[in-house]
Amino acid sequence: MLLIGLLVILALHTGGELMDSLAAIRSPLEIDYGEGIVWQQAILIPGPAMYRSGSSLPFIVFHYPPLYYLATHIAAVFTPDLLTAGRIVSCLSAATIAIMVTGLVLAATPTGSQRGLRLVCAVAAGLLAYNVHALRIWGMLMRVDTLAVALALAGILVAARSNGKWRSTTVALLLCVAAVYCKQTELPAGLAVFAIAILRSPRSAVCAASIALLAGLIPLVGLQLATHGGFLHNIIGDNINRFDLASGMRALVAEAPSLPLSLVIVFAGFYLLPSAVTWRDGAGNLANHVTVARALLLLHLALSTLMLATIFKSGGSFNYFLDWLVIGSALAGVLLSDVMAKTHTAPIIITTLCAAVLISPVRFMLDYPSIEDRARQETLVLKIEAAAKPVASEDMVVLMRAGKPVIYEPAIVTELVALGRWDERPLVTMIASGGFAFMLTEDDFPGATTRRSPAVNQAMRENYPVVEQVTPGLWMHRPR
Repeated sequence: MLLIGLLVILALHTGGELMDSLAAIRSPLEIDYGEGIVWQQAILIPGPAMYRSGSSLPFIVFHYPPLYYLATHIAAVFTPDLLTAGRIVSCLSAATIAIMVTGLVLAATPTGSQRGLRLVCAVAAGLLAYNVHALRIWGMLMRVDTLAVALALAGILVAARSNGKWRSTTVALLLCVAAVYCKQTELPAGLAVFAIAILRSPRSAVCAASIALLAGLIPLVGLQLATHGGFLHNIIGDNINRFDLASGMRALVAEAPSLPLSLVIVFAGFYLLPSAVTWRDGAGNLANHVTVARALLLLHLALSTLMLATIFKSGGSFNYFLDWLVIGSALAGVLLSDVMAKTHTAPIIITTLCAAVLISPVRFMLDYPSIEDRARQETLVLKIEAAAKPVASEDMVVLMRAGKPVIYEPAIVTELVALGRWDERPLVTMIASGGFAFMLTEDDFPGATTRRSPAVNQAMRENYPVVEQVTPGLWMHRPR
């Protein structure tokens, strides 16, 4: 009965997420700060300006490899608006993640007489992953994360079903390479696949890894040559951040709704560990596919746990929990399937999972955007279009919507200045000389912020002293 209740709650919240996704796809407004710069990068990829190195204005850092941007262009065949296309890719990727989690639970649980119960637990795990707070939000944004995670999980699933065969292992590793070409830090899945493969069949693993490595190096060399070394300079050299405890704490607070699920994931990891470490049976045969799948899930979770340290970098956000929570949801489904016969354990686990879903609201995008907000943005877009000079904005979506290029991305510029890796004097000079028609900020805080260095903030205050709030979260700074 409790399991049915969990499914009902998950179904209700899944309906809410689907409605949120449709609302996000239809919205012309910024939902997350990073969407505007990803939109600008998508326009430039592919093209001669992609991954350009140098410090002159316009200054754009390309944070990620090109696969997500190319997928966005494919989606743009069906819609002329790149922001809409990018959000469609993310929404579809989020749904794919749920399907992959369901498949992983089925791969990691033995077939038996209770096939119906096993399937129910697998579906519940998939819906659980789909309703994880981080995936609910990031799954409707024009961001690279969900496509990267979906490809990584596909690699894990193929590896779990490969039975040590080199062809399947090769496909699994190629999917993991594709995930890295969406987001360069998407490494845990590939490492887990290779580690388990080499334990099962070293020769097949080395053969598969060689093919995957070659498939990864060829586009890397091509991109380096095409961009005159700018590719790695952008995704690694300029894409760095300082350690920031406050940023990590904000990410932890933002993802607090996942705390009950996190407790189940940790318990699942320890509970399932003994069933995933027996590599040979009494007759000396290699472990069966269930053991392999569990080992893959546990190793992926362990490696993803190490990656959680990245939340403490400046600008880190709760999307860094995505890998851990999603693969953890699969482990929660395996645990649920295992303990359903143990009545003293199952009710506690199911109740905790119910709480994990109920903590989050059914809808995040209810009545968003409002008619008033849409009207204000349309007015602002018209002002930006009519401006004779460039416009600087911390909401870069409005720039892109108005057909104006991003001259600089505030957050990365401020970070690179703090690290001494970018000379901001040309930008400060441009501000001081009135090079912008006006400047838009997402706060009216008088001092420096993570998006304005002290010098940039001072130049803006001195040369653009007239301030008015033009939308609920956007202030316009104009010269006298």
